[in-house]
Amino acid sequence: MIYINQENLTRKIISLAVPAVLRLGMQSIVSIMALIMVGHLGPQAIAAVGVGNRFLFIMIAVLMALSVGVTALVARYVGAGDDEQVQCTIQQALFLSFAGGLIIALAGWILAPVLIKGLLILQEDVDAKLVRLCTGYLRMALLPMTIGFLVFFNNAVFQGAGDMKTPLYIMIEVNLINLILIYLLVNGIGPFPVLGVKGAGLAQGLSRAIGGVTSLCLLIKGRGPVKLVFDRFHLNWNIIKKLLNIGLPASGENFVRQGSQLIYSVIIASWGTVTLAANQVAMSILSLSFMPGFGFALSATALVGQSLGAGDQRRAARIGYLATRLTLIFSLFIGSVFFFMGKTIASLYTTDPQVINLTAYCLKIIAVTQPALAVVQVLAGALRGAGDTKWVLYITTIGNWGVRLTLSIILGFYFNLHLVGVWLAMASDQIIRALLTFWRYRNENWIKVFLDQEKRFDDKH
Repeated sequence: MIYINQENLTRKIISLAVPAVLRLGMQSIVSIMALIMVGHLGPQAIAAVGVGNRFLFIMIAVLMALSVGVTALVARYVGAGDDEQVQCTIQQALFLSFAGGLIIALAGWILAPVLIKGLLILQEDVDAKLVRLCTGYLRMALLPMTIGFLVFFNNAVFQGAGDMKTPLYIMIEVNLINLILIYLLVNGIGPFPVLGVKGAGLAQGLSRAIGGVTSLCLLIKGRGPVKLVFDRFHLNWNIIKKLLNIGLPASGENFVRQGSQLIYSVIIASWGTVTLAANQVAMSILSLSFMPGFGFALSATALVGQSLGAGDQRRAARIGYLATRLTLIFSLFIGSVFFFMGKTIASLYTTDPQVINLTAYCLKIIAVTQPALAVVQVLAGALRGAGDTKWVLYITTIGNWGVRLTLSIILGFYFNLHLVGVWLAMASDQIIRALLTFWRYRNENWIKVFLDQEKRFDDKH
């Protein structure tokens, strides 16, 4: 097991964050390259991938958020030196992954056409080709996902133990396979059929399934700091309840976020395929800005959990502030790139001048709020490490539904700003959530949340 000491805390935060940053960075770059490869099929293909991914992200987000509970508990028990509870937590994570993955994959496959038509409901004339492309993409992506969901839970185990390198290696494999399969299946290279947008969906699903199998094999072999022992496998409902107690609010948070994104997509779709394509390109580019915050948030989640498990509350509090300051350096740089080079980057996706100009304008808006995004990501990650996922859910709901959705409707329709209004609303949402997240972290009530969770769990034993 990996334990942390008091010395060189900043170095420890960076050492855990860098592999996670590289992992998301690689995922973002691969997603961008995938969209570029699909982009030559036209704005409809770009829009289809965007709409399909919106539903796919909601389904993935539910299980990924449950994995927050896995990371928090594994970190807590690693910090406390309780190997038996670490082992038990891994077993319950596998159960939740298989059960939840099967339900979500089957439901998504059956409901795909209905969901997509519902998203395009505000279009005066629903684009039948877009519906067909979206349905094919979503179904192909979901087909192998029952196994693919394993990768999220297993990576959460490694992260909780302080091992950020193993998830990096797994996702290198996943993304390289994804990229190769997209190239082969979208274009029909050699013996492979020309599947177009369907090929992009199948490539994503297959690559995640391979990653799920790989991560499970590594857990069984014990290549990292933790190992899965099957001969002692059993369900522990107390651990499952504890995972759900932490993970369900995080799932709710992701559901709130992705659900609001779905509403925005419905609104944006009403303004036509070009606007929908521009939004997808802008969101794809924006994903680059998530890299630093994602890495340092995972670092904060693991280290805060380990510190609280070891009984060091002061160190836990320091971690969030240190990780946030480090992230701000990167966010300022990324914001500058978005502001000054948005049009150049957008032109890599498409030659359509309307899509390029609209994308660049949106990126200028969101560039100025990159520091706020850093605060939200990192301090929310620190709160999750303490198990304070309910407050992260509350703040996300206020920002996404109270601020962003309300302003999107007012600015988009009443002031007729359309997509620009939606992105102005997004910028406002990030600022409000940054202020609320900082307030919650500063008052340190999350320490009491952690202590209350431990007491309730101990009382049951």
